[in-house]
Amino acid sequence: MKKEVWTALGYGLAIILILMLTSSFILALLLRFTTIDTNLINLFTMILAMLILFTGGATAGHRGQEKGWMYGLITGGAFLLFIILYQYLGLQKGVQLSQVPYLAGMVGSALIGGMLGVNIRSTRATGSKK
Repeated sequence: MKKEVWTALGYGLAIILILMLTSSFILALLLRFTTIDTNLINLFTMILAMLILFTGGATAGHRGQEKGWMYGLITGGAFLLFIILYQYLGLQKGVQLSQVPYLAGMVGSALIGGMLGVNIRSTRATGSKK
C-alpha cells in the first residue's frame, strides 16, 4: 500500500482512539458521580461509538481524498479487529452472536463516514479564506 493510504488510515484510527478514550473517561465520571441508569448509559455508549467511528472514517476518507468507502471500511475493520482481539485475548471471550449487529453497525458507520469524508473540502484545496 502507498504511504498516503497508511497515513489516512493512521489519522482515522488515531481520531477513533482519542475520542474513545476521552468519551470513556467522561462516561466513567458520569457513572461515578451521578445516579444515571446503566441502560441509558449502554444506549448512549452505542450511539457515541457509532458517531466516533463515523468521525474516524470521515477523517480517513478526507485524508485519502478518493475511494472513501474503502478507507472507511478498512478503518472500521481495523477497529473491529482490535475489539475482537481485545475481547479474545484480554477477556478470554469470543464474539457472541448478540454482538454482531452492533459491530456491523460500527463498521457500517465508519464506511459511511469514509464516503462522506471524501467530499469534505479543505480551505487549502479550495483556496478560500475565512
